Amino acid sequence: MNEEQLLNQAYEEALEAYRSGIEYDLPPAVASECEVIVANQERSKGVLAVLITLLVKKIAVHEQDIRKHQARMDGGFSGRGLDTRVVTPFMKMQNFPAMAAGSGWLTRSLEQPEPYTLAYGGGISPPAVKKAFLAIINEVQCNGVSARQTLEHILLGLIELREHNSNIALDRPIGLSVGDTIDKIRRHHDVPLQGASRLPVLAIHAILSVLTRELDRYAGCEVSPLEHHNASDSRTRSIGDVVILDSAGNPFEGYEIKHDIAITDGLIRDSAAKFRTTPVRRYYILTTHIRDDYSEFDATVKQVADSHGCQLIVNGVDRTLMYYLRLIKGTRDFVNEYVSNLETDPSIGFDLKMAWNEIVQST
Repeated sequence: MNEEQLLNQAYEEALEAYRSGIEYDLPPAVASECEVIVANQERSKGVLAVLITLLVKKIAVHEQDIRKHQARMDGGFSGRGLDTRVVTPFMKMQNFPAMAAGSGWLTRSLEQPEPYTLAYGGGISPPAVKKAFLAIINEVQCNGVSARQTLEHILLGLIELREHNSNIALDRPIGLSVGDTIDKIRRHHDVPLQGASRLPVLAIHAILSVLTRELDRYAGCEVSPLEHHNASDSRTRSIGDVVILDSAGNPFEGYEIKHDIAITDGLIRDSAAKFRTTPVRRYYILTTHIRDDYSEFDATVKQVADSHGCQLIVNGVDRTLMYYLRLIKGTRDFVNEYVSNLETDPSIGFDLKMAWNEIVQST
């Protein structure tokens, strides 16, 4: 794996730890120093970026002395290059505190041409952050503390603070018509923010949660809990983004949901491969990509039905929501389910939550 993949993998593990309540087995002193870094994340963005860069480098190249953070040092490497290329873009993508200029090494106190030993002379402030920063590097480099666990522990702390700060009160409008509901959902899905591709999945999960309670067709069925946004179907062994299970726990219906991605024959065949060995009865491939007619895929759909026996439906997310909303008693339960998903899904950040409130409150 390259550094970018390693960092993303560490993030996924930290996110899973956040969701499941797992704690990392770090020496107490190191864990305490990590907490100092996390607690000062906003005022010490440079330190945070540099430390994460060094830990990622140590994971990628174990023999690297990460104290030697400049290529001009004997046995050193370009920490600034790795930060600019991988770490700071990652921090921005995950809504973590990030350097606007592109690298923590642009901070004068961190760019000094000397290794990050305990005697490092750069004027990092506050003093507690400098002590924690150098102590963590020393423990990882000299005393064999796991760079991976240290990185994940820091990422876990960042996730916890991010989610705490994004816990805002979300509006739950009542009495909306089906048309008004679809309009607000569509506008929310069109917001150009990181994480918006998750929103159609949350909407379909929400409407199915109501349908399984109200329609006789789904008697004894339940909607499976959502997997994390970045978890691959192959890893989770799920047949789709949303799955309805029958009373025996077998897949009853599956939903593959795409955001602004056009349906193609190849996409249909790839999706069908996911349920090839399951007894699922219906499988939906839905997209927010605007299209009026899906008849060109009839031959491919028929081939899937003939080979598997599953009824395959290709359609738009909005059309499907419109149809399903007309089947339930009212829009209120759907809105409540959708907002609950917004509140609890770790992929939905503060900006997307605020966008929902702004849409609801607009005329």
